[in-house]
Order: sequence, then C-alpha cells, then structure tokens
Amino acid sequence: MENRREFIKKSTAVAAFGLIANWAGATPENDQFGEILPQRQLIRNGEKVTAFCLGGYHLGFTEDPKEAERMVERAMELGVRFFDNARRYHDGRAEEYMGRFLTPKYRDQIFLMTKAPARTGQGVRQQLEESLKALKTDYVDLWQIHALQTPEDVDNRIKDGVLDVFLEAKEKGEARYIGFTGHANPKTHLHFLSRLDEMGVEFDTCQMPINVCDPSFESFQHRVLPVLLEKKYGVIAMKTMAGGSMMGGRIDTTPEDILTKDIPDVVSKTELSMASLHQYVYALPVSSLCSGCRFTFELEENVQVLKNLKKLSESDMQLLEQYAAPYAGLIVENYKRIL
Repeated sequence: MENRREFIKKSTAVAAFGLIANWAGATPENDQFGEILPQRQLIRNGEKVTAFCLGGYHLGFTEDPKEAERMVERAMELGVRFFDNARRYHDGRAEEYMGRFLTPKYRDQIFLMTKAPARTGQGVRQQLEESLKALKTDYVDLWQIHALQTPEDVDNRIKDGVLDVFLEAKEKGEARYIGFTGHANPKTHLHFLSRLDEMGVEFDTCQMPINVCDPSFESFQHRVLPVLLEKKYGVIAMKTMAGGSMMGGRIDTTPEDILTKDIPDVVSKTELSMASLHQYVYALPVSSLCSGCRFTFELEENVQVLKNLKKLSESDMQLLEQYAAPYAGLIVENYKRIL
C-alpha cells in the first residue's frame, strides 16, 4: 500500500492527463442550452465530461413521469452533461425515463452511459439491445460491465463471453467506450485489470466507491486508484456518501441483520458535511463524481458544491479521513465484502 505522500506524488504526475482540474480562473464553457459545469478528462483521447454525473438509479424511484422529467430538465439547466444508468435500475424504468425526457432533446449535448449486469455474453448482448431501445439511441457513449463481485465472478464472465460482447460493441460503434464497475472489494478490480493485461485488452473507464471512509477499510482509493491512473483509465467515483448510509440510512446493500438504529449518522456525529464529503472526492484525481438525487433540491446542493469547490490541502484531507475512520467497515460501507 502506498503512503499518502507517494500517492499524491503519483496523482500530481497525472495532472497533465486532465484528471485534476484547475478551477481557479477557468473560463466556463457553454452550449446551446446554457453554461456547462466544470469538466474533467475521462477518456485517454482527451474527451471530457462534467465533473458531476447524475446517477440514474434514483431517477427510477418515482412512478410519476413528470417528476422524472423535472429532474432531467433541472440537471440540464444546472449544466450537467454526464448521465449514468443501468439496465436493471427499477426494471428498466430509469432508462425509459431518460429515453423519454433526455435523449430526444439533448442527445448531441450529453455523454450517456449505461451498464449491463448479466453474466453471460448472450445476456449482456440482450441487455445492450434493451438499453438502446429504452434510451432511444443508436449508441451509448460508455457501456460498462456492471458490479463485478469477486475474482471468480470476473473469470466466469470472461469465460462466458461477456468481454467478447463488450469489445464487439465498441468495434461496431454501439458503445463508443467501455468500462467496468464494482463496489465489493478492490481485489476484484485488480484481478480484472490483471486479466485484461494478460489478454492485451484495454478498457477506458472504471467506476468504484470513493469516499472518506474508504481509505480505512478495504480501500479502493489506496489499492486500485493508483493502478488506474498509471493505465490512464477514466475514474468515476460512486458511493461518495456510502450510498447514503453515512447519514444513518438503510440502502439496498444493507443486510437485514443490521438494525437501522445501529447504522451511525456519521455526518451528525462528526465535523463532516455533505459538502466536505464531496469536496474530499473532488480533491482526488477522479474524472467525475456520480451521485443519485431523489429530489431536485438534492441535485442543486450537489451542483453548488462543485461550482463553489473548496480546495483541500493534504492536512485537510487527512483530517476528514480521521473523522470518518472510526465508522469505516461493513456497517456503513455495507456494499463491500471481505475476500
């Protein structure tokens, strides 16, 4: 494991790759719909995305299409141009909302990604076809292998043809770029990267948990992020508030044997705030922070943090980690597993 000084030295070395943004004095960019949020490089070829990405999962919570439309329209008004989704989010409803309210009006101005969780080549091929139909587009900008769980899961998906379909989709232009996601354990990500190296294959992106608790327990930040930076992967941060469990709430991955009363509200118990949680992530060499918003006021709060971003020193970062360290582990970070 690298110490912080070595990690920061390596992070600085990749600033030229565009992952670490210099916000001071930056000239805002605009498109026909208004001012765009600050952008960071995601792809090796220089392609950028907005540093905030609207997560697709929460969009699918509502059964009211008008509410989903308001979220999409507000995101565009606020300058968000990077949108996340996945085939099985709410049985496809999240993709269908974006297919109704996002792509028909804004396809040429946005960077659209979705993910396929199936574990066979036939399964992900079907899911890509379903995603394209639901999203009403001929291609996605980024298509990711969804939620790799264990090294064995990696090996089985490769054996069963998942990787082949992803490479074929990129070659055909159905997916401009390809990536992978997962939140269970850093060993899984490292194993997948090793398998890709063995086959001489290179993906474009990785989406993984990055937050103030992570450095203290089964850390993606310490173990996977430096490897991704060396390989010039775009890094998409997720679970920046541990999926909401840092606020004492239950999330989809919370085991039934964990009582709600035993989930600590880390923010209320410490000097941490929602803003500082996101400032911490933005201070790292990540391409974008992906966060789900149930209501438009949450989206507005997220965007405000980015637009008024506070630069953090090394000591600031260490202090935030110290606040969070006592709460790291399988209760708050219950999406992780020990391998």
